[in-house]
Amino acid sequence: MSSFSFELGDGNRMPGVGLGTFQARGPEVVAAVASALKLGYRHVDTAESYGNEAEVGKGLQESGVDRTSVFITTKLWPGNPAWGMPTKTYEQTIEACKKSVADLGVTSVDLYIIHAPFGGKEGRLAQWKGLVECKKLGLVKSVGVSNWGLAHLQEIAAAGLPMPAANQLELHPLSQKAELLAFMRQHNILPIAYSSLVLLSSWRKDYTSLGGTKTTDETQQWIAPVELIATRLDVSAARVLLRYSLQKGWPCLPKSTKEERVRENLDLDSFALTDEDMATLDGLECGANLAWDAPPGEHFDLTTVA
Repeated sequence: MSSFSFELGDGNRMPGVGLGTFQARGPEVVAAVASALKLGYRHVDTAESYGNEAEVGKGLQESGVDRTSVFITTKLWPGNPAWGMPTKTYEQTIEACKKSVADLGVTSVDLYIIHAPFGGKEGRLAQWKGLVECKKLGLVKSVGVSNWGLAHLQEIAAAGLPMPAANQLELHPLSQKAELLAFMRQHNILPIAYSSLVLLSSWRKDYTSLGGTKTTDETQQWIAPVELIATRLDVSAARVLLRYSLQKGWPCLPKSTKEERVRENLDLDSFALTDEDMATLDGLECGANLAWDAPPGEHFDLTTVA
């Protein structure tokens, strides 16, 4: 079990390593969640748009692990008119939260976040007010956002609303978002990293739709310094990248349904990266946001959405 934990902006705490469940469905995700919790994971991350909240809840039940010791994150899908999906209203946001809680089979979730900054300023603020109300209703313990940029967070501040406790972002050596994270530190917003393993050739290898936007040549160029560190420490490149995230102060959400990798991804206390290692990985920054599909050669950064 990883000893890392981090404080959210509202004073609640969350485990440093969580099980990601993106594109895990049916019995596969039930087994993965149950197994991960038995192995020592105490955080599971899901979302309305993943379509697997009920299975995640079933996995929690089958694990036999006490619910009070497990941190659960789920996300509101905000809609996106550009994709033919109407923007959720304040009322629809609250109803969606109630449904997620019911589907998970729990009385409340630990962190509820808006998945993306779609819907424009008015839509974002209406949904954020909905999340604040969900917290007042006891449906959630902490509320946050995901993929929100500087301008989006400034909208909340300008409206005089409570700031998010966390912002879940694509964060890894290639995309460190220094300006955004500096603003978040000023406002006590915890960064949570997803796609920490984007540099690996195995990243999204078996995904059924999203394939990422990296090329083989880029992967080889980026992964070489990571592999050198991994070889010296006698650990996998994946563990180097996850340890990097934790040492940067970012909780991480590695996704795997294979027990060996699930176990390995949690074993991050037995080694540490040196200051030189961290500087080497920091030096890979190139603004490459690869988690959301974009035309070839382009990097789509959700934090810049209007």
